[in-house]
Amino acid sequence: MKAYIIKSESNVEFKGIYKRKRMIMRNLLLGIITLLFLTSCSHRKEQRESVNEDYVTIPVPEQDINTDMSNTIPLSTFIDKIDIIPLEFDDSCILGEIRKVAICGDNIFVLESQRPGTVYRFNMQGNFSNKIGSKGQGPEEVIELSDFTVNEEEQLIYLLDNYRQTVLSCTFDGEVKEAIKINQYADQLHYKNGLFYLFYDEPVKGELYSLVVRDIHGGIKERFFPSKQYPISRTHQAFTPQEEGVLFSKPMNDTIYFLRDTEMSRLYWVDFGSLRFSPQEIEDIYMERTKSLDLLLQKNRVTSIDHVFRVGDWLCFKSLYKIIHIFFVYNIHTQELRTSVGSLYDDLEYMFYGNEFCGQTEDALIGIYDSERIMEDINQYAQHEKEGMITKEQKERFQSKMNALRRGDDTENMNPWILLYHVKKD
Repeated sequence: MKAYIIKSESNVEFKGIYKRKRMIMRNLLLGIITLLFLTSCSHRKEQRESVNEDYVTIPVPEQDINTDMSNTIPLSTFIDKIDIIPLEFDDSCILGEIRKVAICGDNIFVLESQRPGTVYRFNMQGNFSNKIGSKGQGPEEVIELSDFTVNEEEQLIYLLDNYRQTVLSCTFDGEVKEAIKINQYADQLHYKNGLFYLFYDEPVKGELYSLVVRDIHGGIKERFFPSKQYPISRTHQAFTPQEEGVLFSKPMNDTIYFLRDTEMSRLYWVDFGSLRFSPQEIEDIYMERTKSLDLLLQKNRVTSIDHVFRVGDWLCFKSLYKIIHIFFVYNIHTQELRTSVGSLYDDLEYMFYGNEFCGQTEDALIGIYDSERIMEDINQYAQHEKEGMITKEQKERFQSKMNALRRGDDTENMNPWILLYHVKKD
């Protein structure tokens, strides 16, 4: 089993490194913000005894975890091509920061971060179709839209109202079919094969398990990870859809699980060695006896795995080291692990601000390209050419393509773009 760092090998790529400083600084800021809200961690919790112990260990050599900005993974290492889908902008669909994207058939579903109450539906060309759900006190409205999930077989979308402890079942056109009472707090929801998977880290009342599996009517089928009822908890991207089941990971944990119906198995364990938090440090953070930022900086700790995705032969996840995001790309077939500091290096389209993954389809990773970042990249192409990062022909091709996709809109009249990173196949 190999683990190593990939560095850019050409002069062109090295010249591009310092252009990534602004992006690195953004990631530093995001890291600091994350740590300010990093109020909890969790070591391996007691769980149902039937969890399978046959799993793959992914060792992470400590020398591979560093803050050297020249350590980067070119996207072309595992990405074949990037499809860009600009989302239509009009008075009915003015989007801010996007929290979640799900793609189902010819539909793109988008949930905002700041004004959650509605899911926006677009087609695969980026044209706006309709809204699903609305915020309010009525029986067919949501008070607190925490998450959504899609039932592709029945063409339904489920809206999780954490405040009411209810799941609203809606058609893709937005018609409310029924309200399903779940009687528990949850901030994440995933649907698969007639089951709801609900997650909330360390609940202190109601259903005192972090992960609960329910049937389509809200009845409990299984529970995992009894809550320690710490006074604090944190959010985390817990679920990743797969063809045969669901990948699952907990906040501040180093294990990736696989859920198939009501059965759970341990799939991967990421071994950070002495860089991981000790059980005592985890408890101290949960109980607010110490700050995670202090431990990360003073003891050179790594947080945990987050944003886990698996497409084809590739497993991707990220973590925080000190205050820097570290991205990991693991080849399941060759068992080689590669690490990248700050972000991945886009040597395909030179979109330096778009290459953070937020979801996946069967054959692609999903990214979000913020409108302000789009304009920054377009305006930087001439400088990229001057510094030898790209040729004149590449500059003209990139500028022409991006301006055509922009449809003449300026930053104030643009929605974010959806990026589909199609993963290479052996």
